[in-house]
Amino acid sequence: MRKRYIILVVLAFLVCLAPAVRSADEKVQDASYWRTEGDKYVQMREYDKAIECYKKSHAMDPLHARTVFRIAFSYDAQGKFGESPPYLDKALELVKSGKDSSKLPIGDIYAEKGYILILTGKYRDALPVYDLAIESDPKWSYPVFWKAYAHFKLNDYGKALELCNKVLQMEPNHKDALKLKGMIEQQQPAPPSSPKK
Repeated sequence: MRKRYIILVVLAFLVCLAPAVRSADEKVQDASYWRTEGDKYVQMREYDKAIECYKKSHAMDPLHARTVFRIAFSYDAQGKFGESPPYLDKALELVKSGKDSSKLPIGDIYAEKGYILILTGKYRDALPVYDLAIESDPKWSYPVFWKAYAHFKLNDYGKALELCNKVLQMEPNHKDALKLKGMIEQQQPAPPSSPKK
């Protein structure tokens, strides 16, 4: 009799637990739905609508760092650079704490932070941020290129050329790096010609 009672109690508990589990699954599905909708709006360049969708997704799934990152990206795509840093900081906090459920690479966050600094003319401030992005993924050419660009804007042509060459080792047909290399070479003084005998 006692065994039957225990079995009934366990079954009753499982029956009560099932709706809660289903509810949690539905919540994640809803968050995923809003992320997907946000992505669609980004493709159409309707960033305000994308931000609305991403914010709904984030409210349902606050540990998904990619969603917060996409909010920041959408603000940056509109040139609203003052709006994105809190979202990038939140994404960084989630990734560093190990709570991020989306497996967002930390280098993506640093690269976006650096890009904001570049676009707002803070080239010197961008350098250490790009160092962090490069450190997190040394084979990724994107932060190396933008670090080269920052050095170019700071008139440090030697370092800019060195970094451009590094990008071209990674991606020999990198159009932006080839273009920047040409611009750098135009800025550098020609080597002295050898004396005539």
